[in-house]
Amino acid sequence: MKKFTLFFVMSLCVALFAINRSQAQDAEAPRFYLVMEEFVAPADLSEFWKVQSEGIALWDSLEIQITYSAYRIDRNSFYWAVPIQNFAALDDFYATWVVNSNSMKEAGWDPELKFRDLSNISQFVVMWDKELSYKPVKEEAAAEPDIFYEWSFIYLKSGHEKEAAEAVQKYIDFTKEEGIDYRWDIYRVVFGNHTPCWILETRAESEEAMRHFESENNKKYKEEYRELWKNFVQHVRTIETTKGWYLPKWSRNVGE
Repeated sequence: MKKFTLFFVMSLCVALFAINRSQAQDAEAPRFYLVMEEFVAPADLSEFWKVQSEGIALWDSLEIQITYSAYRIDRNSFYWAVPIQNFAALDDFYATWVVNSNSMKEAGWDPELKFRDLSNISQFVVMWDKELSYKPVKEEAAAEPDIFYEWSFIYLKSGHEKEAAEAVQKYIDFTKEEGIDYRWDIYRVVFGNHTPCWILETRAESEEAMRHFESENNKKYKEEYRELWKNFVQHVRTIETTKGWYLPKWSRNVGE
């Protein structure tokens, strides 16, 4: 099948997405997200940055109403997150792609030609797990967004989801009891490779702030965290961690 560029993929997903991560915690927010990782060769990064910026500016000028979040990843790639109400929403993928890509071509900017040889994309679908995610306080909608993100891809042993969830609940209970001002989100990969896989997302205003917070809490709760980890890790096959930085200039929030 013909390789689609980022704009082809995104234009097929006109479904809602909340840039403000606090919206992702609300009961009304979409529970499913299409996540695309776009890989760019180091030698092409400068050109990709230029072309992508041009494309987003044109997208805005055409008043194409989509919402998505963009992140720069520490391995020469980018994440693009788009919410979908359910899997049926993907049925509109191709029809919407045709409409929006044609609008760009009519404006004299052909996405296929612009992105030719610049990148490759992989995709997967995740479901936000409300029960295993934790936030101690409600965030203000107008608050400055956190910039630094860290995602731990936790590949569970087959059949261990129930036990792993119980182990995470112990983390939640301990965090509540100690009044620790710490938040995280857990997403379950529902369509993609190497399942069962959970994604633990944590974030902070900077990597330095996150490392400082972790260091202080590890000093204070070293033994407690060790026991919690021992209880959880027995259900894990392997963990891969990725760092990323939120790109507010490349993200869009159409809203309700």
